[in-house]
Amino acid sequence: MHELSVAQSLFSIIERSVPKDSKGTVTEVHLSVGTLSAIELDALIFSFDIIKENTIASQAKLIVNSIQGMGKCKSCGTVFLINNFGTSCPECNQFNIDILEGKELKITSICMEE
Repeated sequence: MHELSVAQSLFSIIERSVPKDSKGTVTEVHLSVGTLSAIELDALIFSFDIIKENTIASQAKLIVNSIQGMGKCKSCGTVFLINNFGTSCPECNQFNIDILEGKELKITSICMEE
């Protein structure tokens, strides 16, 4: 369950991002997660909810934006949706694919309230 270590990394980023003299609390953490990132969202949300106890983000809600996998065939140039690794090009059936989107895992914003 690597989602626990991912959640711990999220909190490390949150703590570094919030000014030390802030009296507010984190209310929302917006996260972009690609469908090809190998992140189990339910496990990540569960881990986030456990770790946030007694922190500046104890009331925070994790808001996840899912990024669909997109690939481009190196053989014929077709751009298409990818649901998992090992997908062939729908036009030429080749497996020589560049992944354009879908591996993302990043915090896009942190919302605070005084």
